[in-house]
Amino acid sequence: MIEAVLAPMLTDETVAGLAAKAGFDPPRRWWIDPVDYPFGTPTTLGAVRLRGEPASGPPWSTFVKVVRSFRHWPLIDTLPPAGRAGVIASPLWRYEADVYTSRVGSLLPDGLRLPTMHAECDLGDDHLAIVMEDVPIADVAWDTARFARAAELLGRMSARLTRHDALPASASRIPGEITEQYYDNRLVIAELPALADDRTWTHPMLARHPDLRADLARLAERMPALIARLKLFPQLLTHGDASPQNLLVPADRPDTFVVIDWSLGGLAAPGDDLGQLLIGLAHAGILDVADLAALRPTIVDAYAAGLRAEGAPGDEAAVAYGLDGGIQLRSTFTALPLHRLADPLTGELAAHLEHRIALTRYLVDLGLALPL
Repeated sequence: MIEAVLAPMLTDETVAGLAAKAGFDPPRRWWIDPVDYPFGTPTTLGAVRLRGEPASGPPWSTFVKVVRSFRHWPLIDTLPPAGRAGVIASPLWRYEADVYTSRVGSLLPDGLRLPTMHAECDLGDDHLAIVMEDVPIADVAWDTARFARAAELLGRMSARLTRHDALPASASRIPGEITEQYYDNRLVIAELPALADDRTWTHPMLARHPDLRADLARLAERMPALIARLKLFPQLLTHGDASPQNLLVPADRPDTFVVIDWSLGGLAAPGDDLGQLLIGLAHAGILDVADLAALRPTIVDAYAAGLRAEGAPGDEAAVAYGLDGGIQLRSTFTALPLHRLADPLTGELAAHLEHRIALTRYLVDLGLALPL
């Protein structure tokens, strides 16, 4: 599928031109490699690495991400008609490319940078290829110090982006709009009905947790009030999906981060970006859920310190609420892998479900503890 969409740029002439723009030697031969890319955004079709082998000199590679209009999203018809029309008309599908050509890169604090964008290729029919730096990644662990450093830099970044109103014009500037749309267009339509369905809880792994089902239902009733409460906080411009997976640790400077996957930026409560930083690795099964409770205050304090370093209000209580509230809307009701419940219950799946049940329990407890 992605190869067919990329066909207009996969010619010898175009590839040679892209190599020149990236500062690489012209390739004697070139090819693309598929990327195992975790697709969570409706506007992302996929990604590949474009590799070249020059007649002399070292081989090179670029990372090519293909974005598309919302109208090409396979699930677009699941949205209600009014929401569907608004989404299709939205310019947000081009948002990530807009970020790389905006002022954002010049305003990031030391320690954060954008990947170098080599080219933007119009593929026709509302598809766009973003050709960017293929960042070599350091083989390092995300320890407490790295989490704290990332959180501080995210706080500094949000303060700077907000002060200069630096995100592209296509970013939402309506408080809480991004998370509210996520609630209306995904949770209300898909996850909440599935979690309320008796059949979901007949699965042998879930049937053991009637308390979790009841607490998810209680939490779902609180969501509209939580959305309203989050809008009352001072609003900051955010990345929107600042998980460790989107904060690449470059091999040449492992004390820094390269910030990728800008697709959900907009105004949100302070600390909103910390939600995905906190649970990104736990959601992927890399970090133990038991480690989250100790990590959470560390990143809250570091983010608040980052805000204060930029002259912005850095109240830890507000940051903690923004983290806990934002994470309810983005992650609590999607942590259980409902799409796998029909699979044979292997040892691997049982362990995966047990991990996600524990993650959901942790998130639900955070949500139910929030004052409204």
